[in-house]
Amino acid sequence: MANWDRKMTRYTGPVEAGPEVEEFANALDDCLSSYITPAEKKERLLQLPSRYYENAYRRLTNSRTKRVGANHDDMDVDADETSEAGSALSAEETKRLEGELETWDLIRRLLPLRHAASRANPFDEGQHINDSGDLLLDFLRRNPVAKERHAVLQWLQASAASGPDLDTMVEDLQRNADRGDVIAHGWLHTRSKIKLRKSMTGWPHLLERQTPSIAESHNNSDGAPLVTNLDPDAVTRQDRKLEPQDEYFERAIWLGCFEHLRRGNSLEAISDWCQERTEMWRAISMSAILFSDENQDKVDAAPESLALWRRMCYALARNRGSDQHERAVYGILSGDVNSVEAVAKSWDDYLYAHYNALLRTQLDSFILGKCPPDVASNLTQSFSVFDAVQFYGNDAVEKRLMRSLELKPAIKDEAQQPLKALQASYIANDTAHHLFEQGLLIELSNPTRSFAAVMVGEDLAEYKYFSLEQHDGLRIVTHVYILQLLMEQQDAEDNIQTEKHPQNWRFTQECIVGAYAEYLRRASLQELIPLYCSIVEAPRCYKILSQNLIHEDDHNQRLIQLKLVKKAGIDVLQFVEEQANLMYYELTFDAELAHQPPPEIRFRIVEAGRPSSRQGRAIKADFFGEEEDAIESKDERLIRSIEWLALVHEKWPKVFSMGTKAYKYFLTHMHLNAARQLMRRVPFSDMLRRIMEQDESEAPQIEDVRFWEDQLERSNILDEKPEQVVSDARNFRDLEAIVAALDSLETIASLVILSAEMPATNRKFWAGVGDGIKAAKENMQPLLKGWLVASIADGDEELSKIRREYLPETILAYVSALHFAGTGLSRDNLLESMELATVVAERSSDLTSVFSTTKRMTELVEALAACSKALAVATGEKRTTGAGSKKLREMGWSRDIWSVKS
Repeated sequence: MANWDRKMTRYTGPVEAGPEVEEFANALDDCLSSYITPAEKKERLLQLPSRYYENAYRRLTNSRTKRVGANHDDMDVDADETSEAGSALSAEETKRLEGELETWDLIRRLLPLRHAASRANPFDEGQHINDSGDLLLDFLRRNPVAKERHAVLQWLQASAASGPDLDTMVEDLQRNADRGDVIAHGWLHTRSKIKLRKSMTGWPHLLERQTPSIAESHNNSDGAPLVTNLDPDAVTRQDRKLEPQDEYFERAIWLGCFEHLRRGNSLEAISDWCQERTEMWRAISMSAILFSDENQDKVDAAPESLALWRRMCYALARNRGSDQHERAVYGILSGDVNSVEAVAKSWDDYLYAHYNALLRTQLDSFILGKCPPDVASNLTQSFSVFDAVQFYGNDAVEKRLMRSLELKPAIKDEAQQPLKALQASYIANDTAHHLFEQGLLIELSNPTRSFAAVMVGEDLAEYKYFSLEQHDGLRIVTHVYILQLLMEQQDAEDNIQTEKHPQNWRFTQECIVGAYAEYLRRASLQELIPLYCSIVEAPRCYKILSQNLIHEDDHNQRLIQLKLVKKAGIDVLQFVEEQANLMYYELTFDAELAHQPPPEIRFRIVEAGRPSSRQGRAIKADFFGEEEDAIESKDERLIRSIEWLALVHEKWPKVFSMGTKAYKYFLTHMHLNAARQLMRRVPFSDMLRRIMEQDESEAPQIEDVRFWEDQLERSNILDEKPEQVVSDARNFRDLEAIVAALDSLETIASLVILSAEMPATNRKFWAGVGDGIKAAKENMQPLLKGWLVASIADGDEELSKIRREYLPETILAYVSALHFAGTGLSRDNLLESMELATVVAERSSDLTSVFSTTKRMTELVEALAACSKALAVATGEKRTTGAGSKKLREMGWSRDIWSVKS
C-alpha cells in the first residue's frame, strides 16, 4: 500500500497540455456526433486509431526536424529558428512518443480485424473463398487467427524498420573485415590465402585433394584449419574456418540479412543488398515465403517444395557451427524460436520470434493440406521442424506467451513498462483486464478507496500501469479504453458476440476517464470534460462532471459548460441536482461514517457580564471570522453547487431545499462565513425574481400554496409538491434572514471599536454608523415574529435547535447595537429598544417562549433596563434621523417622557 500511495498520489496543481490533447478530443467528438448513422459511427471509430497514429507521427516528425535544426552549427540562424529548434523534445520524450506511435499503429492494424462484420458469424468464415493462386493470401483469408498474428508480425516489422540504418549497424564489422570500402567479391582474405597456398605448394587442383599431412598445415592466421574452397557451404561442410577478416565480413552480411527479414523488407530490397555484395545466393535461399510489409510477393511455388524448404531452413537454423545471425535468418524462415531469441535484444524481438513461429507453423499446416497425403506424410516423418502450435497449445496462447515474456530476465524490465504492458494486453486480447487493473490502481489513489479495492489490489504490479502524473500515458490509456468500449457497444448493436466481463470491471475502468477528466481540469481544458464524461455510465458521469466542473466560478463559463454538457448528451437537470447532492454528501460523509451525533450548538457573540451605560454588553468583534472569505473547501463546493442549480430554471425548487440543508449545516456547525457567502451569492430575492421571470406586476405570496402552484406550472415542473416548496422557500428565506442580521451586527461590533477613537464631529463616520444601524433594524424584522415557527411546528427538530441557540443571542446583540447607537448617535435608537420590549411582552409574541425556554429572559430584561437607564440620563439630542423620530412618535413614544429635570 505504501507504494501505491507513493506512485498514485493525486496532485491538484495546474499542468500544461500540448495541442494533441484537444486534437484527440476533436477526433473522438467526430465519432460521437448525433448526426451520423450507426454505420458511419463504426467506420469513424475504426479510423480513429489511424487519426491518433497520424497525430503522433506528425509530432514525432516535427520533433526530429527541430532536433536536427538545433544541432546545426550555423551561427547565422535567426532568433525565430533558434527558438523553434530549442523546443525539440528530449531523448526520453522522443522515446515516449515513439512508443505512443507504435501503440496506435498496433491498434489500427488489429482493430478492424477484431471488429470485422464477418466475425458476426464465425461459422461462415472461409467457407466461400475461392483460391487465388497465392498460397499465403489464401491462407490468411481463411484463418482469422493467422490474419491477426500476421498483422502483429507486420507491426513488429514496421517498428523495427524505424531503427538505425543497416549500413551503420554493420559498420564496425565491416571495418574489422579489413577491406576498405569494398563490400563485394566475397571472402577476399581467404581467397588470397588459398591462392598463396596453391602457389607455394605448386598444387593446381583443389586443396582438399592434397595429402593429409600437407593439408594439416593449411591454417588461417589464427592457427585454425582454413577452408580449402570458396563454396557457400564450405565452412559447415568441411568444419573449417575462414580468415578472421572474412569472418567479420560474413557476420556483417548475415546481420544485414537478418535485419532485412526482421524489418519485413521486400525480396527486392533483400536482393539489392545481396547483389551489392555479389551474394545473390543468399537472397535466393530466403525467397520462398517472406512476410513483407509491402509489395508482398506472390507465393505460388509447389506446396511440396515450400514444405521441404521450411524443413531445410530449420536444419540450418539448428546448425551449431554457423554464425548466430545466420542461424537466426534461417530460424525466421523456418519458424524456429531458439535461434531467433539468441540474437534478440528487446521485447519486440522476443515477441517477433514467437509470433513468427506460430504463423509459420499455421502456414505449414495449410501448405501440407495442399500436398498429396503420401507426400505430406513423408515430409513430416522424414524431416523435423518446430511445431509452435503444438508447443504452445490452442487455449489462451497469447496470454500465456505475454506472461512468459514478462518472466524473461533479459527483457523483464522492458516488458513491465506501462506502454509495453498495454501493447501486450492488446495483442493478447486481454485489454479489458489490463484496463480494469489500471483503473483499480487509480481507485486506490483515492483516499475514500473501498476495502474491496484494497483487497483486490494487493497483488497488482503498480509499475505496469501509468501513474496520475504520466499525462501522455493517461491520455493514451483513456482513449484505448474509450475505443474498446465504443467498439464493444457497436458490436452488440450489430449482434456480434463479444466477450463477457465481470460487471464490476467497467465501473473500475471508468476511474481512468475520471483521472483524465481531472487532468483536463488541471490543464484548464474544462470544455473537453463533458465529452469524456458522456462515455461514462450514469450516475458515475455526474460525479466525475461534478468533481471537475465545481471548480469553475465564472458565471458565463458555467453557462457554456451547461451547453457543452447538453451537447454531450448528458441530462443537465440531473447533473446539477446530482452535483448538489454529491457536495452535500461529501460535507456530511465523515460525520455519518463515524456515527457522530449532531453537534451541540453554543452560539455566543455578546460578551459576558452586566451591561455598561455606554453600549450595554459588547458584541464580539469579527465573530464570523477574521478572514471574511475564508471558508472550508467543502463548504465552498456546496455553495457553488447551489449556484449551478440556480442556473437551471427548472431546478429552482431544489435551490430552496438544498439551500435550506446548507444553511442548517453551516449554522449547526458554526460555519458562519460559509452561511454569509451563501446569503450573498444566492439571495432569496434574486431567486424569487428569476422564478417570476421578472414579473413585478404580481406581488409574491410566499406563504400561499396557490402562488407556488402557479410558479411550478409556469416552469413546467411536475415532480415537486407545492406544500413542500412553500416550506423550503420559507425556511430558506428565514435562515438567510438570521445570517443577514448577524452580518449587520458584526458590522456594528466593528464600528463600536472604531468609535472609541472617533471624535463626535466626524460626520462621515457617524453617518456610516447610521447606515449600519438602519441595515441591522431592517434585517432584524423577520426574526421578531414567526421565525422558523411553522416548520418547527411540523416537527423539524434541527430548526428548533437553531432557533433556540441563535435567536436569543441575536436579539441580545441587537439590543446592544441599539444601546450603542442610542448613546452615540440618537436617543431614537434607545426608544426602539423600548419598542422591542413591548414586542417581546405581547401576548401573541413567540419570543417570550424562546427566552424562557433557554433561560435567558433575565439577560434580556437587564439589557433593556440598561437601555432604559441610558435613555433616562441622556442630556440632549444627538444626530437624529427625522424618519425614525416621526415613526416613533406615531407609535406613541417620545423622548421627553424620559428627560430628567434638574
